[in-house]
Amino acid sequence: MKIGRKTKERFKKSINNLVSGLSREVVVYSKDLRSECQNCYYDKVNDRSSGIPKSSPGDPDYFTTGRCPVCYGKGVVTTSRKRAIKGLVIWNPQGDRLNALTFTEAGTGGATRVEIKMDPIYLDLIKNCKHVMIDGIICKLANPPIIRGLGNKSLLIGEFFTDTKSKAGSGERL
Repeated sequence: MKIGRKTKERFKKSINNLVSGLSREVVVYSKDLRSECQNCYYDKVNDRSSGIPKSSPGDPDYFTTGRCPVCYGKGVVTTSRKRAIKGLVIWNPQGDRLNALTFTEAGTGGATRVEIKMDPIYLDLIKNCKHVMIDGIICKLANPPIIRGLGNKSLLIGEFFTDTKSKAGSGERL
């Protein structure tokens, strides 16, 4: 029995709708890009701006004294890099009893581990990420990401942790 083209397209569309319905947005922050300021000279010894402008007196970013208006005296311009991806987010994987809500003298602690299942094309992005933001909570990579599955039916699993505490009296469980 041969499966028709229309049936395959309908199945693929249904599976894609299911995956997008179950997955959530995860924002992955990569390492920041640092580049020398185009408006002032960088002092490599002190790791900050030298306070001497590169621009001429007629330019709008020209300064005579004080700090550079572009880099604010740092000598480098830092650019934050982030990318939003879709993944299946599982808080407290495997129902770890040690990872449940705990009450201590320091306060209330919630689930600190999270597992994300995603497409294997994000392997390099996850390996080199600084941190990720899941449901508004910053999480860091706990273990190197692993690929599970066979052939082209594989998925990437990343384990992250957070040290954010739940708010007292909110009924919130992380």
